[in-house]
This record gives sequence, C-alpha cells and structure tokens, in this order.
Amino acid sequence: MEFSLTDEQQDFRKVAQGIAERFDESYWQEIDGAERFPQEFWDVLAEKGVLGIAIPEAYGGLGRSWLDLVIVAEALAEFGAGMDGAGILINGPVFGGSLITRHGNEEQKKKYLPGLVKGAVWAGAFTEADSGSNVSAIRTRAVLDGDHYVVDGQKMFISQVPAAKHMVILARTERLDESKKTQGFSLLTTDLPDPGVTFQPMKKLGCHFMATGSVYIEGLRVPCENVVGPADKAWGALFDVLNPERFLLAAVCVGTGMLALRKAAEYASQRTVWGKQPIGSYQGVQFPLAEAAVHLASARLKVYQAAWLYDEHSRECGLVSAQAKYAAAHAALEAADNAIQVLGGSGYMAETGLERHWRNLRVNRIAPVSDEMTLAFLAQNMLGLPRSY
Repeated sequence: MEFSLTDEQQDFRKVAQGIAERFDESYWQEIDGAERFPQEFWDVLAEKGVLGIAIPEAYGGLGRSWLDLVIVAEALAEFGAGMDGAGILINGPVFGGSLITRHGNEEQKKKYLPGLVKGAVWAGAFTEADSGSNVSAIRTRAVLDGDHYVVDGQKMFISQVPAAKHMVILARTERLDESKKTQGFSLLTTDLPDPGVTFQPMKKLGCHFMATGSVYIEGLRVPCENVVGPADKAWGALFDVLNPERFLLAAVCVGTGMLALRKAAEYASQRTVWGKQPIGSYQGVQFPLAEAAVHLASARLKVYQAAWLYDEHSRECGLVSAQAKYAAAHAALEAADNAIQVLGGSGYMAETGLERHWRNLRVNRIAPVSDEMTLAFLAQNMLGLPRSY
C-alpha cells in the first residue's frame, strides 16, 4: 500500500496549479455574475491535455489513471479554480469519457473520444422530476423504429446543455417489469443542438458556471448505433458513469475546501484587531480551521481510494465512492463556512470569493445524490441494516 504521490503525479499537480493560477479571482467573479460556461478555462484544459488524462492513447489521450485525473481535479480547485473550474470536468472525462471508454464499441470510441480530448463538452440527462433518486422509475421512453430509436420524455436538473456538443440520455427501451426493475434501460448518445431537444434554464443558489434546468425531449431520433453498451441492460454502464461523477466531485470538494482554508489562514496571519498579535494566533480561530483541515485530509484518502478502486474495476468502488462523496461534501462546506467566519464581514462579501465557494459547495449535499440516500445506502451496505428505500 503506497500513500505518496509518484513523481508523475506531482508533475500533474504542478501543471494543474499553473493552469489554475492563470485565472484570477476577477475571472471567476465574472463567470459567476454572467452565469456562463468558463470557455476560456476549458480551452486551456484541453490545450494542456487535462481532458484526456484518463482517455487511452489510441484515441488522443494520455492513457493515465482515474486517480491521476482526480489528483489534477483537486489541485485545479485548490489553487484557485474551485468548483467553478474543476467541477466542469464531469462534462467531458466523466459523462463522455468514462462511458465511451468502458462501454463504447470501437466505432464509438473513434467517433467521440478524440473530440472529447480536444474540448467537446458532454451533458448527462439521467434524472427526472418524478423519479428523483429512484432511477428505476424514470419515464423517458425510447421506442425502436427501424434503425432508430424515437425518444420522448422530460429530464430535470440537467447541466451544461447549452454548452454541450453531445448528450447521453438514460431511457427506458423496455416496459417496466416490477420483478426486474434495473433492466430495460439503455444509454443513448445524441449530438446537440437538435430540434428534438429543448432546454429550459432554472435560477439557482450557486454553480452559476453551469446552466441547469429542464430538458424536454420530443420525437428525438437516435440511430441504433448510438446506443452505448448493451441495449436494455445499461444499469452497469450507468454506474460506471455515476461512480466517477461522485468521486471526482468529491475531489473537487476537497480542493475547494483547501482553497477556502488557504484564504482564511492567510487572512488570519495578517489581521490584527487588539494589540499586535494576528488573530491567527488565537486558538478560537485556529481550532475550527485545523479541524476542517483534518476532515478534508480524511476525505481525500477516501477519494483516492475510490478512484483507485475504479481503476482496478473493483465492485467496492460504489461503496467507497459514496463514502468519499459524503465525507468530502461535508468537510468542504465546513471549511468554507469556517473561512467565512474567520474573515467576518469580509468573508460575506463577494470580492473574497468565499461566499461563492460556499454557495457552490452547498449543492454537494444534494447532488448528484442526497445525504439521506447516501446514508441509507451506507447503512445497508456497511452495517447490514434492512433496506429502507
């Protein structure tokens, strides 16, 4: 068991730091205020090969591990990009990369992966308003019509559709069999824009770097060749997307939490109120920040473990990904909240970025899976308690 980073992974961190430091706080403030996709940052990620880290070399990637990508995502967030810049990695390496690399056929890999490495944005249309966390209850249907599927349905809380070139859709291709609830699903890819896909944006608390809203799918024709993985049996392929989504976002949480602590520690080392001692010398200021740092360090271990298990194609990945996501989401939010408290009124102001980081991090207790569903899953699978959902 090896806990230290390799020389190559240390180099990846330095590259990520260099990218993040090219974009200052004013850039992310502009992105947040304009509520737009950070295209300039995304273009640099593509230029520097970040989007292709976990893509095989045969398709233009670097052929490295998902653990390497996680280390880069964490570093991007920690050195200035926060969730705004690192969170968007799900819209390429995850929704497109993990799915096509693991479950695409050779033609699909040749068609999609080189473009992904060069910067093609992907959206994932999985969730629906009525089904919520109960994925088996989705109503979007794909009906076979010759050599095409005709897709109709509505997806909710879907992000980055306006910026996306491709979208993967989870749809029922067989009617629900109550005795086999996880069967009858397929994953289909489509190019965007398409007249059969309409996006309706929604206002939200944070994460303004990604447009989020409802997706209305009506009469969308998808060639049968665009089904990724086995038709009607996409459950396993779906979780080869959802698990990396969880542990990658957990890595981004860890990095963003560390960014918040860096800001707080720098401020506390300089700020004086009474006498000559900086407020960072007071234990009342030190202890909350140190405690948050311990929680982030602990979460990081689970994140790295989850990524390693994914690289090893281990069935344990789902369980550890849930642990990592829960631990990182709470640790990062705690760090951001404590950082705001240390800066006081300044922390509440937009110019420091801390209020934005707090707003962005809050979503991780809800999405991509809620705290409550995560704990129910962990209670069942870690403690052997009866299934509660």
